[in-house]
Amino acid sequence: MIAFATLFLGLVLGPKQVDLVVEGDPSAVILQLDEVEVGRKIEEPWSFEIDLGPQLEPHKLEALMVNDRGEVVERAIQWVNLPRSRAEVAFVLEGEDPKRPDTAHLLWQHIEFDLAESIQLRFDGRDVAYDGLGTIRLPAYDPAELHVLEADLTFPDGAHYLAELAFGSRLGFGAETDLTGLVLEMIGTRQPSIQDLEGWFQKDGQPMEVVGIERSPARMVIVVDETAKDSLRELATVTGGATAGRTGLRKGEEVLFLFPHARKTATADDGSKLFTLSQPFNASHGDLAWLLTRVSVPETTKNRRVTDALAVAGIEAASGGRPRAVILVLGHEATDRSAYQVAEVRQFLQDLRVPLFIWWTGRPSAVTVSEGRRPVRVDTDWGKATDISSFTRIEQAVAELRDNLDRQSTVWIQGSHLPHRIALTSKATKAGFAGQE
Repeated sequence: MIAFATLFLGLVLGPKQVDLVVEGDPSAVILQLDEVEVGRKIEEPWSFEIDLGPQLEPHKLEALMVNDRGEVVERAIQWVNLPRSRAEVAFVLEGEDPKRPDTAHLLWQHIEFDLAESIQLRFDGRDVAYDGLGTIRLPAYDPAELHVLEADLTFPDGAHYLAELAFGSRLGFGAETDLTGLVLEMIGTRQPSIQDLEGWFQKDGQPMEVVGIERSPARMVIVVDETAKDSLRELATVTGGATAGRTGLRKGEEVLFLFPHARKTATADDGSKLFTLSQPFNASHGDLAWLLTRVSVPETTKNRRVTDALAVAGIEAASGGRPRAVILVLGHEATDRSAYQVAEVRQFLQDLRVPLFIWWTGRPSAVTVSEGRRPVRVDTDWGKATDISSFTRIEQAVAELRDNLDRQSTVWIQGSHLPHRIALTSKATKAGFAGQE
């Protein structure tokens, strides 16, 4: 058995120490960073020094146990600067015939809760029964076809966690299949088939196999700076419910608010910076304009880190391999004390395939109802911003956001890969990666 004793939560870069837990008698233990060997040991201590580089970037850490024939017998993977979950959910297929398992076992663990409030299971989109003990009887199926088993767990805090196992003769049986979700912005309204996508993707010059494509409900993370608070409050008095039909959320979509007021928590090194994140909001809570103009913005602090918050928001938005966006809402004369540079974080968002939208509320006490229909752009330290100082302009900004989200589809690639290391080929003439400038 091999596992990481060092877990990198949050945003990390630069030199780091990685400690492993190793059981057994391996011939060697190898540590790889982004699929390049960075350390090899044949005895304890299983500790390595690595360098994550000077720039904020997603990484894949992989620890390998090797036998005396050079074969990998165990491995562990840790994703760095990529979405991490508070819960882990997985399936194990079981049955007398390994090529046609008839049952599955659901395994899950949550960092805080011992019991889930509800567990829903689906096989190829149809509900299946669950005995409450982890065992799932699979309905009759054709093992030559691709099938998908899904679990949706709800916990006492209202959070949802999903697990998906794709299997069939093309992918194999008996183990969780690693899949990488790539979010594309499609040109045109027709979603291509898996066959249409053949030859679209490559990594290091090698073709990648596509096993699925879907359009899911979007996940939006809105970073609201304190300087926008007064203008948002004024807008709330004039928008009312007038925009509900034009800025409404769709079924399954989520909106979270993140505030760039960092607080520190003590750790073994120089401490981690935490940002306040709201609960997920959905269509039952109100439309996007209603939520935006009524969100409770924390009081100002000296430790305002707008750019750092954007990086954290990008990781939150990228969770789940679904259409996504980060929206930065600024007011007049926003200030920033971030550790990361704007250009660095904008590149990080592109690596995560997360589009960034910047909205500007205008100055407090400015005219909030405008007859002007022409979109207005203003310059900010974070890039060009769309003026949302009236409900008409809020509608325009949301329409632009909605147009982008509607073009996004998730393509599932076989294997475990860093999304930004996968490239589009010349065959992908009708798509581009989400968030690319």
